[in-house]
Amino acid sequence: MGIIISHPSLMRYPQMLRQFLNTAINLLLPHRCGGCRRSGTILCEKCALAREPADPLDVPDTYALFTYRDPVVQKMIWALKYRGVQAVGEQLGARLYDYLAEDLAEASQLGGDDQNWLVVPIPLAPTRARARGYNQASAIARGLVHRGGHDFVLAENILARTRDTGSQTEIRERNKRLKNMRNAFAVTDPQAVRGKQIIIIDDVITTGGTISDARRALARAGAKIILAGAIAHG
Repeated sequence: MGIIISHPSLMRYPQMLRQFLNTAINLLLPHRCGGCRRSGTILCEKCALAREPADPLDVPDTYALFTYRDPVVQKMIWALKYRGVQAVGEQLGARLYDYLAEDLAEASQLGGDDQNWLVVPIPLAPTRARARGYNQASAIARGLVHRGGHDFVLAENILARTRDTGSQTEIRERNKRLKNMRNAFAVTDPQAVRGKQIIIIDDVITTGGTISDARRALARAGAKIILAGAIAHG
């Protein structure tokens, strides 16, 4: 599906250069379907239809495309997060838009149907962002914005992490996960959020703690309508 440059000799280069090199190489390499390995696509229509859908989430106004139990979905998320294949996020972000289109249209009617959606990816902790060189949630958000058109605006810097919460995957108990994410986010520009329609984007939702805390921060800043979407749940 692509590669990410991780040779130690490259760590001396600035983050921007390493990200550029990773992006350039992945553009040159042919992509293959995560299911059937057909060349030229990240996920073909046949394999997309064969994926196990996500169970309904118990977090209000929060949606996911697939269950994380699906091994193909796991493989694609891994390629996005750890192998630098941002095209996975962009193509699945477009699929996420298609999945959410009806809910977004209904929510816009409640909001007056007179403004853009701000698409807000969940930010990484600064140390993790520097190490990875990109944010996988931003790649998903870009795909959604591209498919959604002019009514959708990528807002990458609206949210900031107030502290490094570590990896949620290392915390097994649900209550501890939720507690770990409390007050983990702050809105950097409340004026840009006040009265807006917002969709929060993440790659995987587990307990919903990350989304819930981001939603609280945005609501406190005055956001009018807040939806959330992810590629997988589990």
